[in-house]
Amino acid sequence: MRTLYTLLLVIGIAAFSLPAFAGSDDPARRVAVDSAKAEAATLLKKGDADGAYDLYIRLLREIPGDDAVNLGLARAATQIQRFNIAVIAYETLLEKYPREAGLYGELAHVYMLLGDRESAERSASMMRSLDGSAAAESARALDTLEERYSLWQVHGTARTGLLYDSNANLGPNSDVMNLGAWRVTVENAKKQETFGVYAGADVDFARRFYRDSPWYWVGDVRAFWRGNSESALDTLHSRESQWGRVSTGLRHMSATTLTEARFKAEVFDYDFYQRVSAFGPEVTFLWAVTPTFQLITKGGIDKRLYSRDPRRDGAYGWIGEYARFFFGKRNHEWLVGGRYIGASADRRDYGYNGWEGTTRLMFKLPYGFEWTPFATYTRENYLGPATILESKERRDRRWRLGSTLTYRIDQSWSLELNYQYSKNDSSSALYEYRQHYVSGGIALNF
Repeated sequence: MRTLYTLLLVIGIAAFSLPAFAGSDDPARRVAVDSAKAEAATLLKKGDADGAYDLYIRLLREIPGDDAVNLGLARAATQIQRFNIAVIAYETLLEKYPREAGLYGELAHVYMLLGDRESAERSASMMRSLDGSAAAESARALDTLEERYSLWQVHGTARTGLLYDSNANLGPNSDVMNLGAWRVTVENAKKQETFGVYAGADVDFARRFYRDSPWYWVGDVRAFWRGNSESALDTLHSRESQWGRVSTGLRHMSATTLTEARFKAEVFDYDFYQRVSAFGPEVTFLWAVTPTFQLITKGGIDKRLYSRDPRRDGAYGWIGEYARFFFGKRNHEWLVGGRYIGASADRRDYGYNGWEGTTRLMFKLPYGFEWTPFATYTRENYLGPATILESKERRDRRWRLGSTLTYRIDQSWSLELNYQYSKNDSSSALYEYRQHYVSGGIALNF
């Protein structure tokens, strides 16, 4: 049989290229083999598929008929994209266990990775015939896998809902305030609360260069619109706001790392009257140290242009380091980290440097709920005073606390409820504010 012939060839290659564990079937050899099997299983569980694969290949020479070795080899080979070896190992197991539905399901998965839809359908058909309870669940399984491993990947969300903002203009409690040694009235500075509506859409896409390539062309398109009900915001030209973003770049993925560089362009606009444009590169590097622990390095730099205040034009950048942990049976998440932030504006007083710390948890709750509490603390040290009436350099300290509760109705639809509290303490009374923001709506995921 061709399968057995190919498997014997693999064994033969391993025999000449890798050392054996022992030369005879004695207790010491059995202990060594059992120890190696346990080590290979541990490596695979920890996410070291390369190390597990090498060890399973060595074990294959010693105990070619061992079920655990063949199954471990099949799964390790799949993870490191040696799909033909995985097929051989699965088919070897199925010759011994022809009524094991789970093996047919895993084999169908590998065939889809190889782009062999016909063979995958045969394996899936065998799985369904052996496991009636899986028939309904697997009816669209191959279509889902085909979409997942297609060269093109497109995902996105469209959402809409209602909002309440206690301080839409991020203003102080009063128009009357102390700026330096002066007691002054700043017209229209006082905070404005409002109800409103929002709508937005996010689309992410990736195009793999070719099947099994580690390189992708990636990009995203995002848009958000907000309309406020408070007419007093007309005076501030902030009755409504629009935000949009596009980006494109390259991504490289390995078994444990993701490296990505994009060029992005953004625009934020109030009433099509005052606009901030930004464009520049951003980079991401993710290292999966273990299956439950990741390190993420991110950074970016923008060239910003202010349509109504060109003195703020300049370069704005940041770089940060974050750690992400996965825990619990439901694979909850915890992200914690910080970043350095800085700006070099055309007018020196508007330049600043500082840092930001953040932490976020995501709990995957029963009945389709997800709860994501978060906290962020930011320090900004400006290079000059906030106004001409003040002599001290502006210093801001800002807290943001909040959470998001999501209820997933099904794979496509979800309900969202968000709350955020912001508090900005500043050396200038003009920039001191408190804000409560609540929004809720429905989202379509695709």
